[in-house]
Amino acid sequence: MLVTRVERLHGAAPRADGRLRIFSFAVEATVDGPVDARSGMVVNLAEMKAELRRIVVEPLDGRCFNGEAGVPALKTPELVAREIWNRLDGRLCGLPLHRVRLRETGQTIAYRRRGEETMEITRVFEFSASHRLHSSRLSDAENRNVFGKCNNPAGHGHNYVLEVTMKGAPGSSGELVPAADFDRVVNEAVVDAWDHRHLNSDRPEFRDVNPTAEEIARVAWARLEKPLAAITPGTARLHRVKLLETARNHVEYFGPQGDGE
Repeated sequence: MLVTRVERLHGAAPRADGRLRIFSFAVEATVDGPVDARSGMVVNLAEMKAELRRIVVEPLDGRCFNGEAGVPALKTPELVAREIWNRLDGRLCGLPLHRVRLRETGQTIAYRRRGEETMEITRVFEFSASHRLHSSRLSDAENRNVFGKCNNPAGHGHNYVLEVTMKGAPGSSGELVPAADFDRVVNEAVVDAWDHRHLNSDRPEFRDVNPTAEEIARVAWARLEKPLAAITPGTARLHRVKLLETARNHVEYFGPQGDGE
């Protein structure tokens, strides 16, 4: 069973242009272990909190990660995640670490090391679009029966949230994917192309595709896979596309091979 403790970590790192990048992370440390028959717990949460604060938060919080005065040089969030894993030496409260995850506004970094080092970076985007759910493989009556009011010829709209995840090992720069390039590719390929559009009538990629959330996620993958691979300095490749159509309806797509999490 997985158990996670969350702490806050703030800091700064010098950028190439000489300015400082400010970090403000929610640090999630997750351990994996069995439930103890006597206590009913995997790990004592008070001990997990104390150890995480002693080893990670107290030495790093509020520091400038510039490699001076005993503070490590950590130019990117990816390097911060790796540093936390190394400080914990892959274990917390005697249990193996499953994952270190850093969350900040619009971005999540997840780090694991089981033999090979793997890292994931997820960036979050938004766009608004309208669509009509109507399949050419169904009769008009079947479409009305299956899709109900979503089959209205006038269509309807959503404020979509798109999460795009890359997975692999970081390049020599310490970044899995340069954030500015990541944003540029997703904005050009998906957000700018679909924002404030009627997907059925305005976008040729949906001319013969019923734009359900599932199909939108699959089309987004197809438009993102190659351009994202082209900007990656290391081994990272597109791992997941998650589309939130509403607060209650989400779909996740892991590509044609479907390797999941």
